Amino acid sequence: MTRLPTNCLVAMALCCLPALAGCVDQEKKKALADLETTQTALATANSDLATTRAALQTTQKEKAGLQKEVQNLQSQNETQRTQIDKLTADVRTSESQSEKLKVQVTQLTARVQSSEADIERLKKQLASVQETAKENEVLKAKNAGLEKDVAEKVAQIKSVQEKVAELQKKLDAALKPPAKPAP
Repeated sequence: MTRLPTNCLVAMALCCLPALAGCVDQEKKKALADLETTQTALATANSDLATTRAALQTTQKEKAGLQKEVQNLQSQNETQRTQIDKLTADVRTSESQSEKLKVQVTQLTARVQSSEADIERLKKQLASVQETAKENEVLKAKNAGLEKDVAEKVAQIKSVQEKVAELQKKLDAALKPPAKPAP
């Protein structure tokens, strides 16, 4: 932008110089050639200026689009931050629940181990009870055998008592003085 006024001043100074100095035709021609060169440079500068202005407008439009995009990205960023905060809170909650579950698992593991020890103890008791039950069965069988023997002995004793009673009767009868015959 500062180049345009400078170019104009240079062109005017070149144009006015020959008139002030009273130039000869050669100098006039040279001044006219310089004027044409300056005018060409001015036209080129004006063209560059127009191109630059068009580029500036395009850049400004792009800037406006980029600003909208930045605003959209900022909005998305805020949404994502909110989501991240929520997810972070969820992760913390999950970690807390995980810790509680770990404690519960530890407690349950201890209970399982205690239960396994109780099961082993109960298995030993069951084996002992089964052993005792087997011994009881053996004793019951022996008892049944003894009861059978006792019943046989009782029967033998009754038989012997009956024989003894018979023999006692016979002995009593034999020991009894003979009865006197009746006259």
